[in-house]
Amino acid sequence: MENTTAADTRPRHHWVVRVTHWVNVLAVVLMTGSGFRIFNAYPGFARKGETFCCYPFEGTPIPAWMTFGGWLAGGRNWHFAAMWLLVLNGLIYLAFIYLHGEWRDLVPRRGHVRDSWEMAKFYLFLRKTHPRQGKHNALQRGAYFAMPIVGLLLVLTGLAIWKPVQLGVLTTMFGGYVWARYWHFVATWLLVLLSVVHVFMVLAVDPYSIRAMVTGRYKDSWSPETRNARPFVHLLPGRDSATGVDRQPGPS
Repeated sequence: MENTTAADTRPRHHWVVRVTHWVNVLAVVLMTGSGFRIFNAYPGFARKGETFCCYPFEGTPIPAWMTFGGWLAGGRNWHFAAMWLLVLNGLIYLAFIYLHGEWRDLVPRRGHVRDSWEMAKFYLFLRKTHPRQGKHNALQRGAYFAMPIVGLLLVLTGLAIWKPVQLGVLTTMFGGYVWARYWHFVATWLLVLLSVVHVFMVLAVDPYSIRAMVTGRYKDSWSPETRNARPFVHLLPGRDSATGVDRQPGPS
C-alpha cells in the first residue's frame, strides 16, 4: 500500500463504529477463550450417567491453547467480566447504527440470495467481474447481519445456564439446562466461524479496510469491486484476478 493523504480519501467509518469494533474484538477473544476453559471443566453435555444425542466429541476437551483463564474459577471470572463488556459495547454499537442510520448498510436487501450467489460465483471463478456493491457486498451484509443475532443467542443462553433457577422460564425455553448449554456452545462456534471468515476475507480481499477501521477513511480505488479482487489472487502484481493476464496498476 502506498502512502495517501486525507485529501485522497473519504470518510467510511464513524469513530463510534471503530471503537466498538475493536472493543468487540477484545471482548469476543476473552469470552471465547474463557468459555472454552469453563467447558473443559466438564467437556460434555450429558449429565453423569446419561447420554447426549448431538455432540460426537463428548468427553473431549477443547485444546488448551484455545482456552484462557488458567482454571475453572479463573475462566469464570474472565468470562463474566468480558460478558458485561460485550453486552454494553454491543448495546452502544446497535444504538448508534440505528440512530445514525448505518443499519441500512448492514441489513440484507431485496434480492439478497441472488446477489450472494453472484458473489460466490465470482469467488469460485465462475464469473469474471466483481458484482456491483455498495459499502458491503451481499455476503458481507449477511455475515454482519447474522453476528448480532448470534450474539443475542449467546447472551440469552448464557443467562439461562448462569441462573437456571432464577431464570427458569428462559432455561426451559431453550429445552432445559443441558440443551441451553449446548446451544450456547453451538452459538460460540458460529461466532468463531463468522469471525475467522471475516478476518480471512479482510486480509485476502480487502486489506485496505483495516486502515479504514483505524483511521475511518477509505479510497474508492481500494474497493474490491474496483480492483476486481478475489482472495489473494489480486495481490499478484500486474495481474487480473479474473483472467490472470496483465491489467492496469492497482490502487495508489
